[in-house]
Amino acid sequence: MVVPSVRAWGFSPMKVKKTTFKNRIFGSPTGMKELTDLNHNNVKNVDFLKRRAQGGAAMVCLGDVVVHETGCVDWSYKVKAYDVRSEAGFYDIAGAIRSQGAHASMELLHAGMHFHDDNRINYGPSDMIDEFDQGDGNGIHRHQIIEMPQNVIEEVVDSYGKAALRAKHCGFDSVLVHAGHGWLLSQFLSPVLNHRTDEFGGSLENRARITMMVIDKIREYCGPNFLIEARISWKEGMTEGYQLEESIEYCKMLEEHGADMIQVSCGSLHFHDSTVLSTPSWFDVDEGHNIRAAAEIKNHLHIPVGTVGAITEPAVMEKWIKDGMVDYVVLARALIADPDLPKKAMHGKVDEIRPCLRCIACLTGGYYNLPLHCSVNPQIGRDSDYKFMPLPTEKKKVLIAGGGPAGMEAAIIAADRGHEVILCEKKGFLGGLMRIIEKESFKKRIQSYREYLERTVARKAIEVRLNTEVTPELVEELMPDVVIAAVGGHPIIPPIKGIEKAIQIVDFYDREPEVGENVLVLGGGFAGAECAIGLALAGKKATIVEMSGALASGPNTPYPGTGAMQMDALWTNIEKNHVEVRLNTRCMEITDEGMICQDKDGNQITLKADTVIAATGIAPNEETVETLRDTIIDFAWIGDCYEPGLIRTAVRQAYDTALNL
Repeated sequence: MVVPSVRAWGFSPMKVKKTTFKNRIFGSPTGMKELTDLNHNNVKNVDFLKRRAQGGAAMVCLGDVVVHETGCVDWSYKVKAYDVRSEAGFYDIAGAIRSQGAHASMELLHAGMHFHDDNRINYGPSDMIDEFDQGDGNGIHRHQIIEMPQNVIEEVVDSYGKAALRAKHCGFDSVLVHAGHGWLLSQFLSPVLNHRTDEFGGSLENRARITMMVIDKIREYCGPNFLIEARISWKEGMTEGYQLEESIEYCKMLEEHGADMIQVSCGSLHFHDSTVLSTPSWFDVDEGHNIRAAAEIKNHLHIPVGTVGAITEPAVMEKWIKDGMVDYVVLARALIADPDLPKKAMHGKVDEIRPCLRCIACLTGGYYNLPLHCSVNPQIGRDSDYKFMPLPTEKKKVLIAGGGPAGMEAAIIAADRGHEVILCEKKGFLGGLMRIIEKESFKKRIQSYREYLERTVARKAIEVRLNTEVTPELVEELMPDVVIAAVGGHPIIPPIKGIEKAIQIVDFYDREPEVGENVLVLGGGFAGAECAIGLALAGKKATIVEMSGALASGPNTPYPGTGAMQMDALWTNIEKNHVEVRLNTRCMEITDEGMICQDKDGNQITLKADTVIAATGIAPNEETVETLRDTIIDFAWIGDCYEPGLIRTAVRQAYDTALNL
């Protein structure tokens, strides 16, 4: 398909003071988890941000840089701007970003009362006992928060100025002052968290005072032409805390005090109901959750205004800019899924952009201090490993059995490496289980990813054979050098009386049978929970029956587990759509009228339903794997036939397997 280039649509350069940005696509700040023992950046961080700059973003931002020791989070690794030994890493990062024609920015923040530590005073805007679940598996943390005294406020404000000067000294073109998402500056701004009676509490002007002092101090240290961008949350909670009206006035103050750009986000870590706003999930199918608020803020300002949050489609970005709703867009997960999105869009190769699933996998690692990873981009976070990828010394004939995500990814990478690739699929189409799960209304991004993989396979030198099962006889006929089995799995049928009366979840999506108004879903993993939400969206009464004490969190949950943000998204949509959840409830029998169950105390429970859907997991197709294993010496098996899991584990395994041929 021929698509007009984004540049032709009007993605023009943007000049702010003496700095000209080559386009209107900025990379959102990304915090680094793989730091040295002293929380310094290393070559992996340099390579990651350089790779983002190579893709064409006009601005690339190093995120999560803490300005003062009272704002550090010991258990969650963040770079320390107040440590002079950080300078070498800063210098290398700024140079790497600028070497690719992008401008370098550094995000400055202070944790304040958020992310408590036991080994220091936890300062916040006011005295209080704070309770917070950090998503680390250790439950709710309770800490005494001490009202930050004025002398500490002044010291912290000064540290922002010094941090900005250090950024400038190391080659950064600008700083991003994080004044949203529940960090210190937004804590002071919050009428819910800030109960002070001095000049830092009460009125909006007083609550905003510390932020304005920070802007003033950075300008004092860095001069009139150094760019200061501010990230704000246009509302704090769904209904609690400051909302758009106060945010507009707040942004006016920021402009008056010398902020050069405003980046509009949403939500606060202190309001559980708004975390799904700051990080929209796969349930949120619309583009640009903050665009309307950003447009309203822009109407009141004279400096550039950008927006961040659930932005993936270049045509939509262009329309917002062309219509004057915002001046620039800030991409986070979209550039993790495909760092080359800006270049591909500008050259009219929109169909080649690898789509983000909004699965929040990239953010899950942050709660466990894992390296950055992505469901659809197996290179991300491992950029240093793949800077130089030589072609194989020996061209091989590679036969791949199975055309799901693992099989297609393996075929694409093997073809890119110069091998002769034959991809066989026993059905009449590619896609595997993706074609089934994409049928949910909130899974359209799975469909987009499947179609992307199919288009990519079609562009490559890959021989595709549909309606072709790989058998020992076919292997003998084709005589490949390597066989890769990506033959998937099959539903687990638990030994429950009457299980044949239930509809297997794969059949529910594949055959789309009629179901009654009252549906029981057996199994509270991700598949079962999402199925129940989908049923509720279709107007059915849906109930999840799960034998363990939690959803999507049992011992059989696929590696690397379910992150706090993913659980927030799941539970938010369960509650929003009135899905009933019965935990610690074991199904003993499925009847024509529903289920007979047993609770954790051994009491019998009868649950009435018109239909029962079984979502009890997937087992690998081991028999097929073993049949093919004996046909050849160089054999690999990947995806669900290796270990049932997630798209990201299958795709990464496929990528690594094909790369190492």
